[in-house]
Amino acid sequence: MTTSRHAGLLYADDAPANDKPDGRPNILFAFADDWSWPEPVASDNNWFKMPAFERICNEGVVFNRAFVTAPSCTPSRASVLTGQWHWRLEEDANLFGTLPAKFAVYPDLLEKAGYHVGYTGKGWGPGNVTAGGRTRNPAGKEYASFEAFMAERPKGKPFCFWFGSHQPHRSYRPGSGVNAGLKLADVKVPACLPDCETTRSDLCDYAAATQRYDHDAGQIIKSIEAAGELDHTMVVMSGDNGLPFPRGKCNIYDTGTRVPLAIRWPDKIKSHRSVDDFVSLADLCPTFLQAAGVAIPADVDGKSLMNVLASDKNGQVDPSRDHVLTGMERHAAPARDGALGYPMRAYRTADFLYIRNFKPDRWPAGDPPAFMDIDGGPTKKYMIDHRDDPAVKPLYELAFGKRPAEELYDLRKDPNQLKNVAADPAYAQMLTKLSEALNTELKATKDPRVIGGGDKFDEYSYRGKVYKSASKTTE
Repeated sequence: MTTSRHAGLLYADDAPANDKPDGRPNILFAFADDWSWPEPVASDNNWFKMPAFERICNEGVVFNRAFVTAPSCTPSRASVLTGQWHWRLEEDANLFGTLPAKFAVYPDLLEKAGYHVGYTGKGWGPGNVTAGGRTRNPAGKEYASFEAFMAERPKGKPFCFWFGSHQPHRSYRPGSGVNAGLKLADVKVPACLPDCETTRSDLCDYAAATQRYDHDAGQIIKSIEAAGELDHTMVVMSGDNGLPFPRGKCNIYDTGTRVPLAIRWPDKIKSHRSVDDFVSLADLCPTFLQAAGVAIPADVDGKSLMNVLASDKNGQVDPSRDHVLTGMERHAAPARDGALGYPMRAYRTADFLYIRNFKPDRWPAGDPPAFMDIDGGPTKKYMIDHRDDPAVKPLYELAFGKRPAEELYDLRKDPNQLKNVAADPAYAQMLTKLSEALNTELKATKDPRVIGGGDKFDEYSYRGKVYKSASKTTE
């Protein structure tokens, strides 16, 4: 497909060809809730199985360096829908905010272009839809099921469906993973967590919930296949932020921001491809629009993946995709006195992760003793209860303690991002280089934390329930 630019919009000169009546692909986006573990490449996972995801990887392309814009549901989902960095979306930079209607979302744009659009499960959110001036969820019209959505589909229309699974979000039934046949001895424990029976069992419960997402997504895929439309459907599977464990979700280390991403579309994508380009999930919005031949709004920050998808290469395909940005504002408003957030931005390359903490005087996990920006669960409780144990103490400090204004991790030596070398004179030149690179991009995207006015993120309304117990989840 060739493209052209005009008046700040990207237009398709010809729509992607397939056998559907109007020549445009269907789009299925299967979005998990808190899915980031195991590592994105399905073949690397040998302690629990996800056949649907593995199929999409094998029959399409798997992206090894995919990241959300924010490790929190509301802003992450807003970035997918709008293609914009969450710090540009005003109140929607925070959990339980609202997405102002002035920000265009791809489901609405596709619907106007003739697509049948809808979602089931968790769409945009959590938050207040109507407070931003919208009459429905930004993900589209809500349906009870994919079958109900298809039953209303006009004949000959391509569809765009958002399957918003609630899995593997907490809470879990303790022991559900082991009861499902997962084995404690097989678990791959992230390096930032204590390797003990409690953590392993908790991860098994998390894995079992993830498998439920995979099963449900697989059923939808099979339904499309039975209708003879799978090869003309772009199937995308990913997650909205990191795993709900200490130093995962709500953090901009890889355990909070790096997510699985695989795309299958036989009309355009060759099978068994593995790509190392850096990808932000904000890139999905312009990708969907370009695939459908729909204009991409000029304010979209994401970059369409169509050139990468159309390539037959593995490894690095687009040399310009050599880094990604991530960030964070407020998660749970009651996590800190005064409903304050913990603002962060990061610049991630193949070799380094640079993080700027704008308010290092605040507690990143939330004020003690509740630390409410970490979802309640057995692993969190174990780390708090054993925080003075020699084997747990350093991990506890990394997850629960305060952090300096700058962090730098040398991923060549420290892929798990456990040793901050920002104060090491040997890294002074790299620290300056990455800091300046981050500043340049944040200024270009008018990030209030850099150009001024960033404190307004702490002033936006929190439109969710306020829990006082650390055992409650926050979304």
